[in-house]
Amino acid sequence: MSRATLETLRRELQGLASSEAPPGLLQRILDSRAAGVRVALPRTERDHTRWIIAALAAAAVLALVINIRTGERSPAGAETDYGDIAAALSFLPRAAMAQQAGPARTPRYDLVHHLDGSRAHAGTWTYETCTTTDDVLTKCGSRLRITVHEGQRAEQPVWVMIQRVAFVRGWSSTNDTIYVPPDTTYFARQTLRPLSWSLTGDRIHVVRQFTPDSVHEAVDITGPHPRSWHSSAKLPGAADDPLVVRWARFDVPLLLQALPLARGWQGSVYSVGLIGRVPGASPFPPLDFRVVGNERIDVPAGRFDCWRVEMRIGDETVMTLWASKDRGWLIKTKQGKPDWQAESTLISATPPAP
Repeated sequence: MSRATLETLRRELQGLASSEAPPGLLQRILDSRAAGVRVALPRTERDHTRWIIAALAAAAVLALVINIRTGERSPAGAETDYGDIAAALSFLPRAAMAQQAGPARTPRYDLVHHLDGSRAHAGTWTYETCTTTDDVLTKCGSRLRITVHEGQRAEQPVWVMIQRVAFVRGWSSTNDTIYVPPDTTYFARQTLRPLSWSLTGDRIHVVRQFTPDSVHEAVDITGPHPRSWHSSAKLPGAADDPLVVRWARFDVPLLLQALPLARGWQGSVYSVGLIGRVPGASPFPPLDFRVVGNERIDVPAGRFDCWRVEMRIGDETVMTLWASKDRGWLIKTKQGKPDWQAESTLISATPPAP
C-alpha cells in the first residue's frame, strides 16, 4: 500500500465520530485490572485455523463489495488501482493458487450418500445477524436473503438458490450499507449435488463448474490491472454425493432440508473451495454434522421445534445450527467464543405454495 493511501486512511479514521461508551464498560475494565494482568503465552501447537478462516472470510466479503452508500468509488492511486480489491490481497487468491490442490481431509463421520432431494422445497428466507463483543457491544442489521425455486438447466430439472447479503456498518457514523453481489447456485433436483455456482459484480466474476468427478473454478477481475485465476481438481466421494459450496460462508440451508436429521444422527459432507482458501489447507474440508439435542425456540419469524445441530470443520466448532423438525428450515445459527459471538436468526419466511 502506498504512503499516500496510508495517509488518506489515517485522516479518514481520525475524522470518524466516536460513540459513547456503553454503561458498565468502565467497571468491567476496572474489575479486569484488579484481577491482575493476563498474558496469553504462545503454545507450540496452537491452532490458528479459526483466525485464518475469519480473516479469509472478511477478505472475501471485501473483494465482492459493489456498492458502499451511494456507489461512488474513491479514485485509484497512481501506483496501484485499489478499486481492484482482490488483486491487492496477497492471500486471496494468489497464495492459494501457487499450490497444488492436495488431497481431501478425512471426514469425522460417514459421508452422506443417496440424499433425497425431493424433501427440499422452494421458498424465501430472510435472516438478521447480530454480533456481541464481551457481552457488552452488540451490533445488528446485516441481512441474508435466500431464495430457492425450481428451474431447468440443460433440459434437466434443478433447484436454483440465490443468496443476497447486505452488511450494515454499525461502527460507521453514517450507518451505511455494503451490498454484496447475489450469488446463484444450481443443484441437481434429486441429489442436491451442485452443478454450477456464480457471482457477478461490478468488476468481478467468479464461477464454479462441476462435472461428476471434478470442479473448475475461475476468478476474473476487470479494470486497469485485470486479474484472472483458474484452477481445477478432482472431487472426493461418489459422483452423486451432495457437496457444500464455500466462498465467504458455508451454504447449507438447502442441504439441511434434505438431511435425515433425528436424535443421535451424524454425517459428513465435503465442502468445495479452491480459490480463496487458506494457503496450505485442503480445498475439500469435510463439514461434520451431529444432532446434539432438540429445542423449541422463538425467533422473529415465529416459534419452531428444532433439532440442534453441531457443525464442525476439523477440530474447530464452526457453528451451532437450529433446523426445524417439520421442514428442515434453518432457523438460527450461532458461532464464536465467550468474548465474541455472532448469531443469525430467521426474521421472515415465505413457505412454498400448497
